[in-house]
Amino acid sequence: MTTPDQAVLARNDRYVREFVEALGMCPYARRCRESGKLVRRVIRDREEAPSAIAALEALPPDDVEVALLIFRDEPADGEASARAFEDFCARLRDGRFAAHAGSPPFYSVAFHPHLSGDLLDAHRAVRFIRRTPDPTLQLVRASVLHSVRGADGGGSRYADTNGLSLEQAMALVSPISLSDRIANANLASVRREGPERLEALLASFRA
Repeated sequence: MTTPDQAVLARNDRYVREFVEALGMCPYARRCRESGKLVRRVIRDREEAPSAIAALEALPPDDVEVALLIFRDEPADGEASARAFEDFCARLRDGRFAAHAGSPPFYSVAFHPHLSGDLLDAHRAVRFIRRTPDPTLQLVRASVLHSVRGADGGGSRYADTNGLSLEQAMALVSPISLSDRIANANLASVRREGPERLEALLASFRA
């Protein structure tokens, strides 16, 4: 018999494999998962979240590059719940920034099944791509972002990664040309596959 936690992880696994990886939405997703550096935790109550993040921060840096905190019982019944979840995740992010004097081990961003479907331009389309089956907080190790920036020869510049997915955050700390390629490629994928078909695919994960 499938437990509620197993069902949550199964939905997320479909999102990662059948949407993000299959459509090439993040060029780093498959490598991260197959290397064992993607960690997922099911969260049953918001009060568990701070301790779950602290536990991830305590792990050796080489053990986890990306972590997903998946909120099993979080309300997910419309755009209002999406905004409320984003606000909650912003407070968590601010708390970790304060705890680490502005340099936390992870950057974070909220995913939610009812984020906006605005496809007017490439950078707005990222919210469509972040429609996970369950409300989710994605944590990306800051050193990974910095290493990508260095590898691509980008200069140092401030990047607010709040509200961005992994590929968008990595693009922001890399040269503008890489940012444009990733954002434009994702929007092209959505348009090529068809927004209506992809909306139905994402809805099937939740069902």
